[in-house]
Amino acid sequence: MLKIERKPQPWPFLFGTLIWTWTFFILAGCTGQGWLQFPTIILTALGALGPMITGVVLISMGCWDTNLDRSARAFLKRSFNPRTLSLRWFFLIILFILVLSLIPLLLQPSVIAREGLFKGGTLLFIIIGFFIGALEEVGWRGYGQEALQRQLPVLLAALVIGVFWALWHLPLFFLAGSYQASLGIGTPAFWGFNGAIVLGSPLYAWFYNASGRVVLVPLLFHGLGNLAGELFTDSPPGLEIIVKALVVLVVISLSWGWMKIKLPGPGPF
Repeated sequence: MLKIERKPQPWPFLFGTLIWTWTFFILAGCTGQGWLQFPTIILTALGALGPMITGVVLISMGCWDTNLDRSARAFLKRSFNPRTLSLRWFFLIILFILVLSLIPLLLQPSVIAREGLFKGGTLLFIIIGFFIGALEEVGWRGYGQEALQRQLPVLLAALVIGVFWALWHLPLFFLAGSYQASLGIGTPAFWGFNGAIVLGSPLYAWFYNASGRVVLVPLLFHGLGNLAGELFTDSPPGLEIIVKALVVLVVISLSWGWMKIKLPGPGPF
């Protein structure tokens, strides 16, 4: 009989998430429809919920720290509880999003002069981008980061999750109508997209841990970041990555004391 360890399981989470999501994304691609067409959108949605579903399943199996949550229901309740979010962290989220979205544009004023500051994404894409991005974080940071940083230093755990996070998106590059498909395979935009994901992962880990393991913080950062991506004009990819790298470097430098070590459980650093 398979023995299940009663503690967080980062590797089953990471590989299980890939298997779940890739299965549904590949099935969606095999329909030959655009990702928003029915019934393909159902497959796409199920795939996108992979990180959250995998985390919840593992917690339901007992693979979790009961000092954090005694059940999957308690985990979800904590993840979405607005009372866990202070105004300070809400404003920090907004500040970081504005810096990451606007600074690259302001450094290239010709783009603003030519295309304007706002591109005005469609309401449907704004809604989808917000909710899908937000729900991912219940799994990636709420379960994955928490579990892996007990085995690896926080920064290394974040980078490993960033690699899996980038791989998680891979089938979308073959799914008609998706943003990733418009970037192409092996193009500079392809590598820029995946590099930005891995590079940004430590920032999500910082939001999660520095806020006191409040899942709602990276959840909103991801959701509102996607929303900003739909509203603001696209900045030059090179500048965007440089600005993100500088922000991440500052955050890591200021938090190096605890980002270089494992965090075995809830509590102060």
